[in-house]
Amino acid sequence: MRIRYSRRLGAILAGGVWLHAGLSVAAAAKNDAAAEPKGVAVTVTTPKRIDLEIWQPAVGYLEARSAPRIAAEVAGRVIAVQADVGDKVKKGVTLATLDSEDARLSKQAAEADVSRIDALIRAQRLTVKRLRALVKERSAKQSALDDAVAQLAARRAERMSAMVRVQEAERRLAKTAIRSPIDGRVDARQVSVGDYVAPGTLLFRLIDPARLRARLPYPESLIGRLRPGEAVRLESPSAPGREVNAVVSEVRPSVTAGSRAVQVIVNVTNPGGWRPDASVSGRVRVARHKGALLVPETSVVPRPTGMVVYVVEGSVAHQRVVRKGITRDGETEIREGLKGDERVVVDGAGFLTEGATVEVKRP
Repeated sequence: MRIRYSRRLGAILAGGVWLHAGLSVAAAAKNDAAAEPKGVAVTVTTPKRIDLEIWQPAVGYLEARSAPRIAAEVAGRVIAVQADVGDKVKKGVTLATLDSEDARLSKQAAEADVSRIDALIRAQRLTVKRLRALVKERSAKQSALDDAVAQLAARRAERMSAMVRVQEAERRLAKTAIRSPIDGRVDARQVSVGDYVAPGTLLFRLIDPARLRARLPYPESLIGRLRPGEAVRLESPSAPGREVNAVVSEVRPSVTAGSRAVQVIVNVTNPGGWRPDASVSGRVRVARHKGALLVPETSVVPRPTGMVVYVVEGSVAHQRVVRKGITRDGETEIREGLKGDERVVVDGAGFLTEGATVEVKRP
């Protein structure tokens, strides 16, 4: 009897344990179901509109817009050199001096010739005056007077020629002083005291570091988008941190077989510290899209239908096929497919399909 009672009590206890376990499992399942998200967790944003400027970078070099090569214009021996490489010079300052003795003697000879001819002219004037009086008295022939007048005119012409020789001698004398034609800096010196130079001998090379020209190479595919007057931003490592805003001065479509590039020329005033022949980084504005629509780059995902973004309406994500523009700084331009007032999925877009249920989270 006791054995039967014990067996029944054991069965009842076992059943209670199983019942309790079943209830616990069901409660846990219910709690897990309540803890599960209602859909795919995503973050959203609203597209923004800006005036989008497209800048094309390039690395080129700087050069001086004015870099005259100074040559001797008259022959002579160098007796002094007053400027050296690196010196800053003003317009008109003497760079070197040639022996001027020959030019001075030539000038004196020409001036003496002028004085001689002046004396002959004075004498001829007296002759003409006397002959005119004699012709009036019929004591001399008219032909004699005519000859005297002609000789006076010839003397005057000789004087003009002699004066030209004086001016030429003065010019040669002035050119024995080699002067700077610009305000600038001596970049090269090719002459020393004692050298004999002939006309055309190169003596100095000057540069004007205040007036520079930037040359930026671009691929020929951009030739239609590079135009004079477009905005340019320039920086040079020779003076870090100094950005210069300028405009395109000239576009030279000199495409060669070797470079396949065009040159953008930008004339610029030195902001200080820039050096001719230094490298320069430039960015030219090649396009401007007014009111461009931008979304985060992660919002645009590839699908069999093309590039799409997902727009959240309520708790459902809908697929929109879009046409992309440019991508920069983590944002992509949308040319077609959005109005601009939608809630666009940012994080989680790659896990969505059309009509997927989503749960919007804060970024």
